[in-house]
Amino acid sequence: MFKISPNVKLPLNLSKGSYSKRLDSAQKLTDKFFDKISGAFIEKDISPDVFVKNIEEVLPSKVNYKLESSNGKDLEGAVILCTSEQNPSEISLYKICFPTNPYDGKISIYKTDSFMHEMFHFFCEIFNPKHTAKAAELAESRFRYYDDFFYNEYIYNKHCDDLNNLKDVLLPDILNNMPISEKVIFLQNCRYKLLEEVKAWENGHKYGIKNQEIHKDLIPEVVYVDDGSEFQLKEKLKIVTEALKTVFKDARNGK
Repeated sequence: MFKISPNVKLPLNLSKGSYSKRLDSAQKLTDKFFDKISGAFIEKDISPDVFVKNIEEVLPSKVNYKLESSNGKDLEGAVILCTSEQNPSEISLYKICFPTNPYDGKISIYKTDSFMHEMFHFFCEIFNPKHTAKAAELAESRFRYYDDFFYNEYIYNKHCDDLNNLKDVLLPDILNNMPISEKVIFLQNCRYKLLEEVKAWENGHKYGIKNQEIHKDLIPEVVYVDDGSEFQLKEKLKIVTEALKTVFKDARNGK
């Protein structure tokens, strides 16, 4: 059972309420952070120290995190949950990873979409400690197979373009091997991850474009900003949500 250290979550009075309310709180903090960080770009690059300073100025409470370059890694960015050496079952630090300039480690205005994508994920984590602990627990259980295989291979993947096959064959094949209780856990986890991923891409795209508009002096040319549409996340979210409704209906009917 994973625990969340008090140092990596907000006080209960700041993170209570429904999931949708906490998601809204994460969005508001993301918006507030962008307003600050955009103003920090006097030049095309800022130092990690300046970036951290702007995070600290919007966080409503102290949280343990550190920035880490994603250069040379498989993913463009990520928010990684880290456990303490003293207690491997306690999450004690977030690593916020996104690309930096390889020659000086600074953060480029051209990577606004990447760092805003990850900052939304980070704010989601601190507002949803129970969700974070559950996701970590699932990643270390037998559900890890479903994350490593199904989610990464068919959900968060640009190359799974046959949505009918996903809906009618791949997902049912996975669910057929589970009792109802596990189906609910698996599908809810997929749904939460998809909801947050959709919003993270929306934030990255929106603010990547907005920073270009604000800083035309620094970015005189129009730069393409990926909106994540190739992943078809909204369509996949609909498939997972419908499957979850079916599972709940079957549970009520005693199937």
